[in-house]
Amino acid sequence: MDALTARRTLAQLRLGVGIATLVAPHLSARVMGIDAGDRATPYLLRLFGAREVYMASPFLMPAPGLNEAELASRAVPVDAVDAVAALAAGLRGHLPWRAALPGAAAAVTGAWLGSVAARNELRPG
Repeated sequence: MDALTARRTLAQLRLGVGIATLVAPHLSARVMGIDAGDRATPYLLRLFGAREVYMASPFLMPAPGLNEAELASRAVPVDAVDAVAALAAGLRGHLPWRAALPGAAAAVTGAWLGSVAARNELRPG
């Protein structure tokens, strides 16, 4: 996968997850295997959704002089921490494994896409 494709893919995934968690936090919680009945869940998922939309926005609306490779590289540690947090939550019993493992897998995928997107390749044309 080339860097441009990885950037677009990562931005689209982040935007989709971000909008879904902002607009439908209870449904998103159920899909993610999180307790949708906890009163704090909608708030926390909306925070997460806002972060995802924010992290996608530079790739969807690039500004002149924006270094997309650098921005992508800065998101890799965020996704790595998300993966560790998901696994830790599973190990400590804060999340069921049916939620922790997919969460960790999604975060590892994000870190991988981010590392591919961080390559500073010249765009064709």
